Amino acid sequence: MDFNNLDEDDISEAFNKLANTDIRHGKLYSHLEYLKEAMKQAKAHEFLKSEGTVAERQEKAIASVSYDIAVRNWIQALEEYKILDNERNSQARIFDMFQTLSANRRKGML
Repeated sequence: MDFNNLDEDDISEAFNKLANTDIRHGKLYSHLEYLKEAMKQAKAHEFLKSEGTVAERQEKAIASVSYDIAVRNWIQALEEYKILDNERNSQARIFDMFQTLSANRRKGML
């Protein structure tokens, strides 16, 4: 994309990309929040069923398979969310660049 020659078609394309990912973006975010709670639940479950001092139970909970799975699921979802979020931010920057270039053109700077 030639950023010096951004036009209405580029803006329309950027807008469509943003609009088409609104729902997926929201769902991914809510899934991340759900997985945060799932990590807490997995950790608490393992903590409650283990024996020993509080520190020992805490370590056992963190080292458990169920907590590891919950963390891995959260990390995978976070990666997917951040990729989409970064793509959306790139599209939003196109709006900013177009606005700046349009203003500069009106002022005769380009």
